[in-house]
Amino acid sequence: MAGREAKNTFTKQHVPTDLKDVFVTAVKEALKVSWMLLKIYIPISFLTAVLDQIGFLDLIEPYFEPLMKLVGLPGNAALVLLAAWVNNLFAAIAAASVLDLTFRQITIIAIMTGFAHNLILETTILVKLKMGRIGVAFTRIIFSFLMGMLLNLIMPEVIRGVVMNPFSQVEAFSWGNHLLKILTTSGQIIALMFCVMLIYEYLLYWNKSHLIKEKLGFIPKFFGMSINALGAWLVSFFIGIAYGAGILFKMNEDQKLSHKDISLLCISMCLVHALIEDTIFYVVVGANAWWIVGTRLIAWIVILKLMSIGDVYKKFIWLGLPKENNDL
Repeated sequence: MAGREAKNTFTKQHVPTDLKDVFVTAVKEALKVSWMLLKIYIPISFLTAVLDQIGFLDLIEPYFEPLMKLVGLPGNAALVLLAAWVNNLFAAIAAASVLDLTFRQITIIAIMTGFAHNLILETTILVKLKMGRIGVAFTRIIFSFLMGMLLNLIMPEVIRGVVMNPFSQVEAFSWGNHLLKILTTSGQIIALMFCVMLIYEYLLYWNKSHLIKEKLGFIPKFFGMSINALGAWLVSFFIGIAYGAGILFKMNEDQKLSHKDISLLCISMCLVHALIEDTIFYVVVGANAWWIVGTRLIAWIVILKLMSIGDVYKKFIWLGLPKENNDL
């Protein structure tokens, strides 16, 4: 009875009653999430510009250049990767927007940080969900570097990209131009976030949303997971670990997942989550969407499929996957 009441409460709180509610809720959620992101983006963008202007980035570049050269990036791009690891992608985008990077370099950064970002928060969530352990954070960092090295070998020297912010095109630095760049990029973030939230809220309202589960049921089956894993996978794939944490916690209360489900979900979440949203925001600053989406999806399919064969995934528990006695 308690479980049924909880489900009814969850439905009332999260499913809008009409199209007006869809729009209003999307606006509210977009502003709330955008504010969370901009509180990171704006100060880090200014801080990175200050560090650049006082010569700090030029100072550290020689120390990181040998390592960064392996992934086709300048030495000062180490600051971008560090920002992504301890914070989120918007901290990385803020830092990257100050540097003079090519379309190829920003695309490599987008893919590398897509595999490893927000490690403190996301690892904490995975641990609380009993879908991972601390070691998964280091695994993500190592894997992102390996992918960066591979991309540096196979990616063409010249790839296409478009910087959507006109103030990013000005070569001579000025604080006025930097402020305008921050403001216009912030506006783009809010607009894009609204679009994402509007689609998400509409799907909740759509009376045929159950068809999604029916049509996509083959995905967990293909990867050796039960149908119960589909909901958690959809949340992480389209919303992300951090923003989908509340829904993921709810799913853990409502249904039982096998150890294989949990382990493969952990791998899947680390390889690809919030794919559309993350890609869109990097495209704004010049990354190539086809390379980002293609690389992450191929890595996801190949690795998850290999891990799903029999009990292969159990041989990699030491990488940070949950132990078998970690029952939800």
